[in-house]
Amino acid sequence: MATANAITPKPIYAPKGCNCPIMVHVTESEREELKRIQELEMRSLSATARMLLLRGIAEYDQDTLNAE
Repeated sequence: MATANAITPKPIYAPKGCNCPIMVHVTESEREELKRIQELEMRSLSATARMLLLRGIAEYDQDTLNAE
């Protein structure tokens, strides 16, 4: 039996456990920088933003530890 009219599920690109979306407002120049990094990383815009967010959190935590 052919399923030509079946709906193909949309691929999920986020890692398992990523189910808490957030909205972030950025300026036009910040978005252009994000798009530039996106092209270098060959990721989606949201995956690039998530990667930078995680790296920023790690750097923040390290700076906080160093300040103590």
